Amino acid sequence: MARILHNDEWYEEIASWGHYESEFERVLEQESAHLFGNYHLVPFKKPVFSEDDAEARKPDFALIHKSYHSWWIVEVEMGHHSLEGHVLPQVQTFARAKYGLEEAHYLCQRDTALDSNRVIDMFKGGPPRVLVIVNASADGWAERLRPFEAKVMICQIFRSRLNRYVLRLNGEYPSEDDEIVTTCECVPMLHRLLEIHAPARLPVQKGGRVLLYHEGKASEWERTDTAGKVFLHALRNHSLTPGQRYAIVRQGDSTLVFRREAKRKN
Repeated sequence: MARILHNDEWYEEIASWGHYESEFERVLEQESAHLFGNYHLVPFKKPVFSEDDAEARKPDFALIHKSYHSWWIVEVEMGHHSLEGHVLPQVQTFARAKYGLEEAHYLCQRDTALDSNRVIDMFKGGPPRVLVIVNASADGWAERLRPFEAKVMICQIFRSRLNRYVLRLNGEYPSEDDEIVTTCECVPMLHRLLEIHAPARLPVQKGGRVLLYHEGKASEWERTDTAGKVFLHALRNHSLTPGQRYAIVRQGDSTLVFRREAKRKN
């Protein structure tokens, strides 16, 4: 198990099955001002429905941007839960459900800081995005949930003997202003070389290094220029798929992540 030394105190990682989901939710609520500073985190335990699923499903929270221009459905998960049998059906329902006045009033009743008129107006706009917060590394989740425009945020909890907490965040974050920096592709037969399609937009100069995230895991890359092309060279092994096209995306917190692109038709 991983450990963190902070202020001369050791914090031990809590395993995915080492605490209850309700405890995990309580920690997220307590730290919401630090984790989601631009949003209101509101409990949202109301059943919702989609036309594709006859079963009602309950999310855990809603994230409402303080400017009221967008919002997210939040599903809190444990890393040992089944992606196919549990997480995927939940996300599919939340992404395709209908949300209206009943849901708007429900949220406003649970957070008096919300402006009810602006919440109602917000609901008349586009549908919410879905954010899955999981308490352990979740390989493959982000890519499988991408068709529903969902994001996966990894929040690992470390606890000291004095019952204090430290949180380790990874993966993706709720953001309203993601920006595609460039697309790229692994060079055939040279897996550690990544050909960059829009080098002028790359936020690193020749010989410089940059940290990029994929599936919640960081990898370090060094820029290499030739006469006609620009590459990123992985300093260690990485998890990108050979021949797959990716976008390098700058998230709202300036973190750079790889996002799988749909295959191009010939």
